[in-house]
Amino acid sequence: MKIAVIGAGVIGVTTALELVSHGHEVVVYEKGSGIAQQASFAASGFMGPGLVNSWTAPGMFSRQFKNWFTGESGIRLNGLLEFPAAWVWQWLRACRDPEFSLKLSSLQRLAFYSQEVFKGVTEQYGLSYESSPGSLMLCRSEADLQKVDLQLSLLKDAGILYKTLSAADTRAIEPALSTETELWGAVCFPQDAVANCRQFTLLAKQEAEQLGVVFKTGHEVLPLSVSKPRLLHVADKESELFDHVVVCAGIHSKAIVHKLGIHLPVQAVHGYSLSAALREEMDAPLCGVVDAKHQVAIARSGQRIRVSGMCEIGPARQASEKNTGLLYKVLNDWFPGAAKTQDNVQVWRGARDVMSDGVPVLGLSGVPGVWLNTGHGNHGWACSSGSARAIADMVSGRDCEIDLKGLGIERF
Repeated sequence: MKIAVIGAGVIGVTTALELVSHGHEVVVYEKGSGIAQQASFAASGFMGPGLVNSWTAPGMFSRQFKNWFTGESGIRLNGLLEFPAAWVWQWLRACRDPEFSLKLSSLQRLAFYSQEVFKGVTEQYGLSYESSPGSLMLCRSEADLQKVDLQLSLLKDAGILYKTLSAADTRAIEPALSTETELWGAVCFPQDAVANCRQFTLLAKQEAEQLGVVFKTGHEVLPLSVSKPRLLHVADKESELFDHVVVCAGIHSKAIVHKLGIHLPVQAVHGYSLSAALREEMDAPLCGVVDAKHQVAIARSGQRIRVSGMCEIGPARQASEKNTGLLYKVLNDWFPGAAKTQDNVQVWRGARDVMSDGVPVLGLSGVPGVWLNTGHGNHGWACSSGSARAIADMVSGRDCEIDLKGLGIERF
């Protein structure tokens, strides 16, 4: 079959690779000038289900509200006139949803499946990219651990390995951790890993091209029409009819399917990252770490240190020094000598598509021939390979290897 994939981030590229491996003719449309230039460009790189969590955890809003007054919150709210009040209200309702655990379980199940698919794809195509095994969630106090009790209990029920460590055991694993910062302990996820998202995406794109996938960058797909939803119109360019269309366009997915009567409760939430050259090997992290209090991640990627985090809701035209300041603070708290932060630091700010309930939309849109693989938020990298395999199986009429309950558009 002839299939169009809209979007060439990690979600779109992995979807294209899976579809072409199923024997389909695939064309990828990307409005930008290149591959993986948006949310996939400077992602934190964490893979696996251990650190996957939902935006809609019970009590999340109240905790963040308290932290706003101290400037320690990982969430920033911008503007008033353009503030997305409707989406925030839906988010608050989702935080009180008694079925929260089912949503988180669906998200973790997808991440676990994605990790397995990712390993198989890496081995199948012989892909080589920057990576390091294991991850740690650093807890400054016991209260930090209590905030993720539900997340951990669901991991235990699913048979996913993790271990709670004392401060001494944590420092034995990560000897470069600063002794000046209070450390209660950590949660270790030995099966998780950190890998370079953009590097992998570019390699996967090369493999997809060799198998026949056509990538059309600089091609902005116009909103799909009700009369012919599988006829793609590209701004100032050609129109082309497909058997199926898979929408993987991140925050732009909402506008693409809106005329079809598909209403995605999605919001652009901006995240930040700092990438700086490695200063000293012995002062750098050996695995990926996440500060549980601030939800800021620190990882080594080749000869660089990447610090990522923050969720910026509402209009903002440029990067905020206040937001990047928190990233620098957390880096200095844990690994003060790891990176050359005085020169040539790459500051990145990118939009992530976050659904109001914190869980992606995966599957048939309700319109024949139009499929959705979008709304992954900050878990796009962790869930990309599994999402791609599931979509390819469904489009091809095959049974999925994973239970997709809780991930479909019908929940809205």
